[in-house]
Amino acid sequence: MNRTQLVTQLLHDTPAEKVYRTLYQHLPYTPGPAFPLVRSWNEFVSAYTKKAGTGEAVPKQPPTPIAAHFSEAEFFPATGTSQSEIIAFKHLRYTPAFIHSMQFVKLAYILAGHCLFYLNGQTRTIHQGSLLIIGPNIDQAFFVNDAQTIVINIIMRRSTFEAAFSPLLMASNTISDFFWQMLYGQHFSDILLFPATADVEIQDAVLHLYDETQADPPRAGRAIIMNSYVLLLFGQLVRRHLDAVAVLTGSQRQQKLPAILQYIHAHQADIKLPAVAARFNLSDGYLSRYIKEATGVSFSALLQQLRLREAAQLLATTRLSIEAIVAQVGYGDVSHFYRIFRARYGVTPGQYRVVHKGTQMR
Repeated sequence: MNRTQLVTQLLHDTPAEKVYRTLYQHLPYTPGPAFPLVRSWNEFVSAYTKKAGTGEAVPKQPPTPIAAHFSEAEFFPATGTSQSEIIAFKHLRYTPAFIHSMQFVKLAYILAGHCLFYLNGQTRTIHQGSLLIIGPNIDQAFFVNDAQTIVINIIMRRSTFEAAFSPLLMASNTISDFFWQMLYGQHFSDILLFPATADVEIQDAVLHLYDETQADPPRAGRAIIMNSYVLLLFGQLVRRHLDAVAVLTGSQRQQKLPAILQYIHAHQADIKLPAVAARFNLSDGYLSRYIKEATGVSFSALLQQLRLREAAQLLATTRLSIEAIVAQVGYGDVSHFYRIFRARYGVTPGQYRVVHKGTQMR
């Protein structure tokens, strides 16, 4: 579909939106002193019926999933031997605002109009052209009560983010810092807001992602196309909008962590703790304690995670032999690599390559 057709489709109410709109028109439930945020459908029904009386019947079950937490398995079901890594869909208008967290990464783009965003007891109006990047396990809520507003959610697995978008992590900027901390920080709580970018290329990338997701059956090359559009979207944010980005949370922000992680990743084949400590003018003991506190794992365990993630990426995106990959990421014992790889991913390196191959083979 072209841009006009996609926008027309997005403005059309789905059956669930019609149910929510009817409830809202009978009793507006914009969150506030008179109608607090909820965490479940039962909470909403109780608050709604208490105020509305018997005038409008409320469904016993929500028209769409409403929960305090959403897992990856609920949104990313396995299909045969492949899995969808990126999904784009419309945030349904008039859905009751419910506080929830997610196991995955979410981008919310305001294509048209505006919406309300709730975080840490504060309410923000997010305007057209704005984009939010929300990490896993952060309580937040959205509310759209305008028929002309379009909000598109783009969600992606946390577990595969680094493998798919490693070029983004190799840069040194607010976005790369955000994702390094999201992937490895133990107390990560940041959300990035790019306000009112009004960037046509970002709009088009988001619409293409939505269009690809809606195609049934999936089009050939879907994974490659969707990964490319996400990289284009992030690239535009880095190139044009870094100066405007706002960090909405960050009460436990670890300032040193991204730089340390990037350095370890860049030298992972032969890196040792003393070399990292010397690079950042820290004692070995302090760095060891800092890494444990910030990531929840020891230096050796962190290094193993980075090496295995790199190996997984190389298996999926190159034709290098397994032996060459083992050497490139810093292991001298192939049998030891096989054991720890299988322990982490549940399959052998060869089986992993078969399942995940075909994104950017070189």
